[in-house]
Amino acid sequence: MTASTQRPRTLFTGATILSMDQAIGDLVNADLLVEGDRIAAIGVRLDAADADTIDASRAILIPGFVDAHRHAWQGTLRQLMPNVDTLDAYVQDTHLTLAPHYRPEDHYVGNLLTALGSLDAGTTTIVDASHNARSPEHTDACLDALQDAGIRALHMPGKPLAGAWAEHWPHDLTRLKRARFASDDQLLTLGIFCTLDPDTWAFARATGLRMLIEFLGPMASMLDGLEDQLGPDQIFNHCTSLPEATWRAFAERDVRVTVDPRSDAQYALAGGVFAWQQAVDHGMRPGIGTDLETAYGGDMPTELRVAFALQRATAQSRRYGGDEAAPAPIRVEDLLRAATIDGARCAGLDHRTGSLTPGKQADLVLVRTDGISLLGTNNAAGAIVHGADRSNITDVMVAGRFRKRDGRMVDVDLEALRRRVEASQDHLLSRVGHVRNPLASRFGPLSSEKQPSWTGR
Repeated sequence: MTASTQRPRTLFTGATILSMDQAIGDLVNADLLVEGDRIAAIGVRLDAADADTIDASRAILIPGFVDAHRHAWQGTLRQLMPNVDTLDAYVQDTHLTLAPHYRPEDHYVGNLLTALGSLDAGTTTIVDASHNARSPEHTDACLDALQDAGIRALHMPGKPLAGAWAEHWPHDLTRLKRARFASDDQLLTLGIFCTLDPDTWAFARATGLRMLIEFLGPMASMLDGLEDQLGPDQIFNHCTSLPEATWRAFAERDVRVTVDPRSDAQYALAGGVFAWQQAVDHGMRPGIGTDLETAYGGDMPTELRVAFALQRATAQSRRYGGDEAAPAPIRVEDLLRAATIDGARCAGLDHRTGSLTPGKQADLVLVRTDGISLLGTNNAAGAIVHGADRSNITDVMVAGRFRKRDGRMVDVDLEALRRRVEASQDHLLSRVGHVRNPLASRFGPLSSEKQPSWTGR
């Protein structure tokens, strides 16, 4: 190759590497070479004299986090309702109140803010449950935003729960598949957000779309007679308080399951404790999602800390009570796998991302340990799960392209983004008669009214 045709090369040197690849394992004082959009090699003292070299001797290198369940369109509703305590109240204030007023511009801004915030915190892939697809233009705006942010995403449009819409779903996904997803060699992948509807499942499979279904214990009887139509192209999310028969059906048919530690607790979804243990007990490998930011934040390290604490509290309390069948306490290594390679597997993207494997695309995160918050840390996985935050995540790469470098987001005009976010918020809140008050403990122009009954069907 001549100098003008060489693929760009980046060499990370001297890192502690948590690869999430069982064949490679974890390495200390090792190098990783990125060539173009791929991981080219991992080893000790790699020879790459012409590469852009990054000293990672005081850093941990991991695959980019995979947020296996996220409603990106709600990005501008961050912490709008921090004390919301039921699913019905959330549905009332978002889907039934604000969602009908979303314009394509609001979808664009919400998705862009979510994607950039995710990248800043080391999440390089999201499974985007876009359950407010009001028109083809709204969906196109979502895709434009994800593409502009440079994140990897499985975008899964779903019809709105309320309000006027174009009634274009699901058939518009055929247009999208043809016009925007003719090639599989891109960061964005198309799926479908749907319910327990065999006709929609048949459409999805005929169109080649992965399916996402929100699912809770009270809905389990709706699966009766549909067990033979379950499969690995389906992601069931939440899955709290499911009966044993449902778990067996999922495990036997290799259904993918994702859990959401914070939202399952915040909204008291069925039992209120994320279904990690039930999935693991049935031999499944759940992914982890942050769900949404309407109440809390959207970074994966915090989600993992909540997951660790909840599982430990549940398991240890059973042990303390003398339950010999109590599960083993969770390990930080288990959670890191769930937040990387297992999340990628849920999304059907584990052949591209989720582990630091030569030949896979270079989705990776550099976590510096020389700042005051991680200085002196003694365990790499423990540092990620128990100690790391955005300030330690200094470099984020997606398909070989830096989206964050030396602690700063790349190609992001923060002031321009702020103006668009505030304009979108002003539009949405004014349409529902909400006066912004940063000291208000609750949101909801309609929250005092009778709440709807919502089953997710």
